[in-house]
Amino acid sequence: MAERERLLLVGSGGFGRVVSELARETYDCAFVDDGFEVGTVICDIPVAGHISDLEKLYESYHLLVVTIGNNKLRQHIYQQAMEIGYTFPNLISPSAYVSPYSKMGWGCVLLNNSLIQNGATVGNGVLLNPGVEVHHDSSVEDYALIYTNSVVRTYAKVGKRVRIGSNVTVSNEVIVGDDADIQNGETLF
Repeated sequence: MAERERLLLVGSGGFGRVVSELARETYDCAFVDDGFEVGTVICDIPVAGHISDLEKLYESYHLLVVTIGNNKLRQHIYQQAMEIGYTFPNLISPSAYVSPYSKMGWGCVLLNNSLIQNGATVGNGVLLNPGVEVHHDSSVEDYALIYTNSVVRTYAKVGKRVRIGSNVTVSNEVIVGDDADIQNGETLF
């Protein structure tokens, strides 16, 4: 049996644990988390180190995905890891759909039943929770986080580091500016 690639998941909170279930289908995983001692085991995955250990951990791990919901912190950690030389795979649930005519950056997480349609663009380090739809010809920029069952409609644009709550509709052609925080259940016209 061939040896599997090794992946660091930065953040072992609720989202990190959910993502770990998807990631371990393909990779041998370890967590990086400042809140736990090295060697702690979380959901059968060991904590290999803290964020300050990323350079040292690169000797054993060359792949990394940040699963922290704080968009600015996630961006900062990706920038730090990029300088070290890490590569950032996309983690895509088997039930997600990504059109071959869409564009997606690196380090993205697409959970169950998420959807990226034809002509849509999703940037780097984007986290899409279950049931999120990014409709055709719309865009979601770097380090955005979209919660469960939200929809980004046609020609809409979601800026960098935007947080969109659950059950939100971003209507056709709406522009959501960088760093916006959209609450659960809102409709943006």
